[in-house]
Amino acid sequence: MKYGVFSDVHGNFEAFKAVLNFYERNGVSDFVCCGDVVGYGPQPLECVEAMAGLKKLQIVMGNHDAALTGRLDIKWFNANAAAAIEFSRSRLTGKALNFLASLPEKIETGEFTLVHGSPRKPLTEYVLSEAQFADNSAAWNVSPCFIGHSHMPMFFRAQEGSAPETDFLKPMVRVSAAAGRIMINPGSVGQPRDGDPRAACGIYDPEKKVFELYRVFYDVEATQKLMGDAKLPAMLAERLSFGF
Repeated sequence: MKYGVFSDVHGNFEAFKAVLNFYERNGVSDFVCCGDVVGYGPQPLECVEAMAGLKKLQIVMGNHDAALTGRLDIKWFNANAAAAIEFSRSRLTGKALNFLASLPEKIETGEFTLVHGSPRKPLTEYVLSEAQFADNSAAWNVSPCFIGHSHMPMFFRAQEGSAPETDFLKPMVRVSAAAGRIMINPGSVGQPRDGDPRAACGIYDPEKKVFELYRVFYDVEATQKLMGDAKLPAMLAERLSFGF
């Protein structure tokens, strides 16, 4: 068995479809999502319905999901993000809202830990440094720990007797989770911010304890057109062309 690991779909159904098609071509039918199904993108309902339709899915709540469902105050979001959250709320059905509202903030199985931001602050903390990784050590038990939130494909790892290490994840690069404790961010499906506009996702093999990152092409212009039609903030659409 292999897990399709992904995060931050953000209402970008064109990107999400491309990632799900990639997983299907590679025989992946078990999924791990690090949150933020909605926000920024033009098709929140389609993304929630597709997510809810995945039969073997482990998923946690993201900060945009939390704001949309009232668990997090929208005042903490910038004007563009807040506008997109309000747009998403206006497009969701009761069933879709219930799906998002029911998501947990943290999941720990026998094979991995799953949060959106960090284990100690699942909805709000961005893990971007080795110091933050070390400070979170007491808040999770099962390695690997999959995270999202920053939209940056990267990993943090600590092995006994060595200082923590971190690096960005590039496509087709395999990272071992066999030794020590490791935190892995698969990047963003719907709004990459590492300079690569392709959708980011990964595959984790729990038997070999290996994670591999992939990038998937999707129709960026189709998403941008839908965002324009929906009168979402122009900057949110423009940045998709550059992955920033």
